[in-house]
Amino acid sequence: MSDILPDTSLGTPAYVSDYLSKLAALLATIDTAQVATTVELLFDCWQNNRRLVFCGNGGSGATSTHMVCDFQKNIWLEGGKPFEVVSLTDSPALLLAWANDTDFSNVFAGQARTWLRKDDILIAISGSGNSPNVLEVVKVAREVGAISIGLCGYGGGKLAELADHALVADLRNMQLVEDIHMILCHILFSALRDRIKGLLSA
Repeated sequence: MSDILPDTSLGTPAYVSDYLSKLAALLATIDTAQVATTVELLFDCWQNNRRLVFCGNGGSGATSTHMVCDFQKNIWLEGGKPFEVVSLTDSPALLLAWANDTDFSNVFAGQARTWLRKDDILIAISGSGNSPNVLEVVKVAREVGAISIGLCGYGGGKLAELADHALVADLRNMQLVEDIHMILCHILFSALRDRIKGLLSA
């Protein structure tokens, strides 16, 4: 999808409608088969007592933190079995220590060497697809044999190439990309919950 941005020549009500139309158009480009594959990977992860790890910068970091609420708390409440879910954005002390003592590109990779194990899942979120610290944590996932899923924008960037699986919102507009990533995360959670409850088949 090309760089289609909301039309600022419009009045405010029309601008809002234009933004929503572009969001809907971008959402329609998502590879639904890849989303379904990701749901099955998450189901296998939960079923086999593996760990789910999130990370991202800025707004993507907030999405990462948000998703721990859904995947950890709600899967337990709905499925009756714990799901080990952590976000690498959630300890300011660790983030600052890794950045100060090594380099900012290591703030997630350093933590991942503690949390990620073979066959765990890493969901790495980067609007640009090129965040160095996100790329470094995907490399760690590969080293330990974890499965990496990249949520990318801007055509996918290096993250789409490096991750085992990529869900790409192909537009150079950070707000619309971040909207899509939150929607995708909620779809993944909702589908996993209903798969666990037997409401969805593989």
